[in-house]
Amino acid sequence: MGSTAARERVDEWSDHDFAVVTVDGAEERLRGDPSWLPDSAHIALILREEHDGFKVVYDDGHLLEFGVTSLAGLESWHANAYEVVLDRGGVAEAFARVAARPKPGRSARADREFGLFVAVLLVGVGRCRRGEVLVASQLVRTVAVGHLLTAWRLARPASAGHRLDDLDPFRRFEQVYPTAGRAIADALERDVESAARTLLELAESEFDEDPGFPRRGVTALRDRLGWDH
Repeated sequence: MGSTAARERVDEWSDHDFAVVTVDGAEERLRGDPSWLPDSAHIALILREEHDGFKVVYDDGHLLEFGVTSLAGLESWHANAYEVVLDRGGVAEAFARVAARPKPGRSARADREFGLFVAVLLVGVGRCRRGEVLVASQLVRTVAVGHLLTAWRLARPASAGHRLDDLDPFRRFEQVYPTAGRAIADALERDVESAARTLLELAESEFDEDPGFPRRGVTALRDRLGWDH
């Protein structure tokens, strides 16, 4: 899955993403005993995540990310790039259905994402002024930026053949929108409130004339925070 299947994206920082599809009832046996993994004696760290996925770090720093599931469990997954390398019945068909399913956020609208971007900036800067800098940074640099990137992709659709990831709005954004990507990255180098204000100014300069951009919401945000118009 991922760049493990889309090999044109592979570089020295790529990990190995894969799924193991097994018969019903055998999932926990494979999840609980990592000895079936390649070079298991050289595993430095193995972590089971809340969604039953795994991260495995080897002594040389190589990373595996994988999940173990049954055919029935696979139906709840999401996927984009994938390749079936072993199929003892039904796996290729199941993965074709998974890859064809609407991705999370497919129903997103630019106007709603812009609105959420503005609202999260308001909350984030408020938390910063309260002294809760860690959560403020997370809200501004991750949550608000995620909404901005999603809105950007919807309002300024990429050309055919783009390299965007339809499961993660952050992935490869700067490769498709290099100018915006650099500007957003530069904004995130600033302190929390300056980052928030710079992100807002960037969004205004690009989208103020768009019908879905929440100008009244931006005015309320600037008034509440005492930012000049």
